[in-house]
Amino acid sequence: MIVKTIESYAKLAQTRLEKYDDDDLVEKLIRKFSAIMMLIFASIFGFTQLVGNSIKCWCPNEYSGSRCAYAETYCYITNLYVPINNSSHLPRREELQSHKILYYQWIPFIFSIQAILFYFPNVVWRILNSKSGFDINGYIEELKNDNSGQNDSQGIKFVTHHIETCLLFKKNYQHRGNFKNFVQNRLSIRFFNNGFYLALCYFLTKILYLASIFFQMYILNNWLIDEHHSSKKNWFFGPHLFNLEDRFPHMTLCKYEVFILTDPQLHWLQCTLPINVYLRKVFLIIYLWLLVLFFLVVVDIFKFIIFLLNGRKFLASLIREEKVIEESLDNLSGGLKADGLIVLKLLKSNTNNFNASAIATNLYLIEAKKF
Repeated sequence: MIVKTIESYAKLAQTRLEKYDDDDLVEKLIRKFSAIMMLIFASIFGFTQLVGNSIKCWCPNEYSGSRCAYAETYCYITNLYVPINNSSHLPRREELQSHKILYYQWIPFIFSIQAILFYFPNVVWRILNSKSGFDINGYIEELKNDNSGQNDSQGIKFVTHHIETCLLFKKNYQHRGNFKNFVQNRLSIRFFNNGFYLALCYFLTKILYLASIFFQMYILNNWLIDEHHSSKKNWFFGPHLFNLEDRFPHMTLCKYEVFILTDPQLHWLQCTLPINVYLRKVFLIIYLWLLVLFFLVVVDIFKFIIFLLNGRKFLASLIREEKVIEESLDNLSGGLKADGLIVLKLLKSNTNNFNASAIATNLYLIEAKKF
């Protein structure tokens, strides 16, 4: 069953469920692969909790089968586990009332929330990106549908013309001086056409990805912990990262009451949590994966900053002309600004180097004709 579930999600990952494809490789790794991974875990553990044996208790001989099943069900839904560390003594009587485990029933929902957190920054990026004037996703769709491989193909011509028109509009908007535009500038509408709006939004999106990953690390550290081990927090990079027995114990004690002839009787059962055998490994994998993603996003942010500082060099590497006029290149770089360079970068990342190079070359030739 688990293998079939994983195979179905693998097919789902290969199916295109959305029409947006306007970010880079690291962001795709987060919003697609990581989100789907969380949904797989949510489905597997949700299914296990519904039909599997998440808890198994040792029942005395006088318990009937139905009574033992009731006790196990009651223990699992009431959050009254008392963790037993395999290497230590059983909890003392005075400890039994205070130590609880509070989160096992919520594991599938925690995975689902993590999937949302992985995907949320991309939603913000789409909303902000739609205000820039550049139809990046439309460009990518047009280039992917155009397989001619020619510099003067319809797809490349369309994208070049649209980017040129958009840049011209932004340039003219910056130099308008009537009273209406003065009022609009006061209302910050000019901000969308300043040539740096898209770069700022793209940088903000990367920060949101970083914050999302850090927040999930915080959740795993501070929420998935029982009251007995609440002092063992702050294990972002500590030794507890590789020792999850305290957080996911195999053995627990469960307390429940039954009424016999209106007389409440207290019972304690010693139970095992088989699901924790897998939860330990899954959460260790997730935490290590979060560390990898955190490192990748930090590196990606620094690469993005370096890209903005060396935008002219990036543009020059795309232009396929034997002799490049420096003045035309400077004017094109100044006209594209950070927003235009990011558009070319995303086109290169999501299609291929040929398309980005052809569009950059066409834009350069248009600029060169002015001299």
